[in-house]
Amino acid sequence: MKNKSQVLLFIGIIALAIGGYLYFQADGDAVNRKNMEIATTATTAEEAAKQISASNQSEIGGNSAAMFLLGLGGVLTLVSIISMMKKKQDN
Repeated sequence: MKNKSQVLLFIGIIALAIGGYLYFQADGDAVNRKNMEIATTATTAEEAAKQISASNQSEIGGNSAAMFLLGLGGVLTLVSIISMMKKKQDN
């Protein structure tokens, strides 16, 4: 069982690292600049709304994936550390 806790700890740390990387790579200022460019160059309000919406949805998807991985990694890491400490106390 100790091996299972170590595997979960490893997976949790990897998920935290990937989630953190994705979260901090997101550049909100670049998205805002792109949205401003779309708004100023669009010929109709409907066209601008569609393009800005598409731009924002791609940002939301990336941010959601990053937050999911951060949460999953945190839970797996915490559970595996608690499990390892409990096993150590039992011995």
